[in-house]
Amino acid sequence: MSDWLDRKITPMLASSGQPFDSSKHLYEIKWDGIRVLAFFGRGRMRLQTRRLLDTTHRYPEIVRAFQQLPGEAILDGEVVVFDGAKPSFERALERGLVSDPGKIAQRTRELPAYYVAFDLLYRNGRGTMEEPLSHRKRLLSTLLTETPPSPIIESSFVLERGIAYYQEAVERGLEGIVAKTLDGHYLPGKRTRHWVKIKARRTLDCVVLGTVLERGKGRVKSLVLGAYRNDELIWMGNVGSGLDGKTLQALQQELGPLEGAPPKGLQVVAPGEVRWLKPALVARVEYAETTREGRLRAPVFMGFVDSPPEGCRVP
Repeated sequence: MSDWLDRKITPMLASSGQPFDSSKHLYEIKWDGIRVLAFFGRGRMRLQTRRLLDTTHRYPEIVRAFQQLPGEAILDGEVVVFDGAKPSFERALERGLVSDPGKIAQRTRELPAYYVAFDLLYRNGRGTMEEPLSHRKRLLSTLLTETPPSPIIESSFVLERGIAYYQEAVERGLEGIVAKTLDGHYLPGKRTRHWVKIKARRTLDCVVLGTVLERGKGRVKSLVLGAYRNDELIWMGNVGSGLDGKTLQALQQELGPLEGAPPKGLQVVAPGEVRWLKPALVARVEYAETTREGRLRAPVFMGFVDSPPEGCRVP
């Protein structure tokens, strides 16, 4: 059998679901970061991404922290970069894409990364993936309590009260929660109901500023979204997810009377030709959060609504 610390392990994945209460589950925050497995022991240290790539060199502060821990282990968790008190995927991505040593050193100072550990797959010569999650959590807590090095954080959890915990996460502006069965095994690369991700989603009514046409084909690909800040129209991003065939066909055929000029001064990025419309049509979208640039992250089209366009306001 190969050395555990040399293995490449595909992380376990979660299914999607709605908030629920259960005495058979624990509930923890869905951390808005980059999924990374940490391998350490016997003078070795490796950080591995979900795609099985080595990302050790990108996070020197995390490597130093793991080098302080006793024994050997494999942890599952996420590399997180905070924006105030909240994890920011945008900042985590900004940090994780840097590969130049000089820029990594600079980013380490400007955007310090933390490793939020939520599972333990191996400890001191023994694999633990076939043991219940409740036992793996105890082993993880013991490891990090004995020598709690910053910036390694143990992911806390609650029992039974999943609905209330989800509501707390929404109120704090977090990405959501994950429900995990207490007796569940760790199943590498599998997406099962043992883990259920429950995402916090927000809704916003947006003015449809135009449609993006697929290059060379003229078919509608997505909608250009806007909202008002005072009297100024702001570009909120584009949405293609959630547009079904019937809606796309209607957009293709029935928007002639609404064609107009682009709003003055509006800067829009679109993967195709934009067919501009008068600001009269309102679309309701669901989204994860707004980025620092004011764009909607992961928007999904929910439908058109009979609302006044001037009521569409930047959140």
